Amino acid sequence: MRAARTPRPAAAPLACAAAASLALALALTACGPPSTSVPYTVDEVVVPAGQTIIIDLGEITPSVGDDWRLTTSPDAAVLTEGEVRAETEGDDGATGTPTTLGWAFDAVAPGTTTIGFTYSYRGEDGDPHGRVEEPEPTIVVTVTD
Repeated sequence: MRAARTPRPAAAPLACAAAASLALALALTACGPPSTSVPYTVDEVVVPAGQTIIIDLGEITPSVGDDWRLTTSPDAAVLTEGEVRAETEGDDGATGTPTTLGWAFDAVAPGTTTIGFTYSYRGEDGDPHGRVEEPEPTIVVTVTD
C-alpha cells in the first residue's frame, strides 16, 4: 500500500511569475531616462533635468595601462555621483582588447556644476605619450528645468 501523497503547489505558475518579474525589471532598465552623450573634449554642456549625460572618454586599452578617473565630482544637488560605463570589444580582460569608456551622470535638478577627469597611463597621471587629446578635461554642466 502506498502512502498518501501530499499535493505540491504547481511550479509552473511560480516560474511564470518569476519570468514575468524579470522581464518587467529588464524592460524598466531599458526604458531609463533619455541620455545625451558628449565627448570629453567639450568645455560645457546643457541638459534638462531628468536626463542622463554620458561623458564619452573614448577607447582605451586597460591591459596596457590606459585608464581614466574622476577627479572633480559634481555637485550632488545637480548631478548624481556618476557611474562608469565600459563596453569591451571581444573577450573582457584579454590583452590588447579595446574598451569604449564613458561616465554617466543623471541630471537631478537645475543648476551648474563642474566635473573633471584625469587620464593615466600605467598608474602615472597625465599623458606623456600623446595618447589622448586632453588628459585633464574639465566640463561645466548646466542642468535646466
